Amino acid sequence: MTSRRNFIIASAAGLAGATGLARAETRPGTVTRNLPGVALEAEPVGRDGFALALGGGAAKAFAHIPYLQSLDELGIKPKQMTGTSMGSIIGALYASGMSGDEIREYAVDLLTQRQSLLKRLLIDTGETWGSLFNLFRPAVIEPEVLFAALLPADLPADFAELEIPLAIVATDFYEQNEYVMRDGPLLSAIAASSALPVLLTPVSRDGRVLIDGGFVNPTPFDLLDADRYITIGIDVTGSTIENDGSIPGSFETWAGSFSITEHSIVVEKLKNAAPDLFVAPNVGRYQPLDFFNIETILSTVDKDQDAFKRQMEELSEQNR
Repeated sequence: MTSRRNFIIASAAGLAGATGLARAETRPGTVTRNLPGVALEAEPVGRDGFALALGGGAAKAFAHIPYLQSLDELGIKPKQMTGTSMGSIIGALYASGMSGDEIREYAVDLLTQRQSLLKRLLIDTGETWGSLFNLFRPAVIEPEVLFAALLPADLPADFAELEIPLAIVATDFYEQNEYVMRDGPLLSAIAASSALPVLLTPVSRDGRVLIDGGFVNPTPFDLLDADRYITIGIDVTGSTIENDGSIPGSFETWAGSFSITEHSIVVEKLKNAAPDLFVAPNVGRYQPLDFFNIETILSTVDKDQDAFKRQMEELSEQNR
């Protein structure tokens, strides 16, 4: 009963993106440009600034936040960003002008004050459970209603209002391919990129029916302009959960299957081309719905920041 209750509460939090139950081949916890068996880009020469890709990963994608804080500390502002699912949510906040510290404070406050969370969902917005949850639709939760309630009220309405150019990835359900959004309404793009089947309703936009972008491009570093910028990809699709011999339940199997698909896509992409800096935070032991463990996830990733900042300084030196 407790497990089901946590599932419902976390679902209502709406930060559903890529899950992470598959074993990582990219060694979670690494900050590397020398992965074995991976074709890496040439040394960055003469490129003007950095571009950043944030991958999906449900609760594990909170790991992006300390890296944004580190960029702020170094005085580095990406000139281009891409994001998928939860990575699109955090990416949109950062591209809108929020600092890493502000995003961290906002997310922690949102998820550690549960009564306040429910108030935001139902009272402040004037919505009802019926508008948020609709059992007669293809999925349970209406994503645009959900994210309108959870995201900051002053989040820009349109891509054109962002301070950093942002591309958001979703999956075109009928065309069965990647659909990248760079302009138009921002909220529907975030909702589409995060519309995990069964849990969140597909989003209709631009004449397309869109679902979670993790099915086609979980960590979209390949959409960054590597000719103009030094590229960084932060991926949280890996897992370090051990096989204890138990048979997973139906939800765990569903979530794990999605994660296996995502992680496989990232591994295959890395065999062909990698960003200049590929980061795999050590969050593989966390579950996809560990939203209320946000402080623990953030503390885990805080430990990686010295290594990350050294790598960023090296890349900055090489680009001068």
